Amino acid sequence: MTDREPGSSGPGSTVLAAVVVLLTVLAVLVASREWPAPQRTTSGWQVTDAPPSLLSLLVVAALVCLAVAAALARPHRLGVAVAVTWWALAVVSVLALVWNDLYLAALGDEGPVIPVFNWAFTFLPTLLVGLVARRRGPVAHRQATLGLALVVLPLFALGRPLAGSDHDLSTVTDGLYTAALFGAVPFAIAWALTRATRTRGTAPSPA
Repeated sequence: MTDREPGSSGPGSTVLAAVVVLLTVLAVLVASREWPAPQRTTSGWQVTDAPPSLLSLLVVAALVCLAVAAALARPHRLGVAVAVTWWALAVVSVLALVWNDLYLAALGDEGPVIPVFNWAFTFLPTLLVGLVARRRGPVAHRQATLGLALVVLPLFALGRPLAGSDHDLSTVTDGLYTAALFGAVPFAIAWALTRATRTRGTAPSPA
């Protein structure tokens, strides 16, 4: 990936990838602090009595990720179909990941050792936006998928540390490992499956 590619309407792939890593690591560090946990319930959304401080953390994290992603990826410059798909998936992913983070926090140490289905939180939205964006060419594809990663990977990374009871270095390393294995790897697979190898259609207009 080059730092800035011809026809790109925003930062290059290297910059986007670096910001994804930065936000993901920051999310793990913040979530590794001691936060009050919600209560687990067996009905409805499976979570109740979510503490205001934890809700504030998740809402602020979601808004920051969305704002940074929109500012850097600029989905509105990638065509109507890509923009609509990108925003729809970003909003749905935020709602799903905020719920998942609350659920994992409620489970605590009783949660699953291996989160079998958590790969879907990053794989599915990347796959869908990648399939749409690839028609605009490789630059648009990388911009759309990496832009969505700015939303899904940091929010995904919050979950594991919030479920931990030991607020120390082991929580940080475990959070980073989980984010890489169940978040970044599925994202990379979806990116590779949908990537455009040559320009298709009209490339995004330069800024």
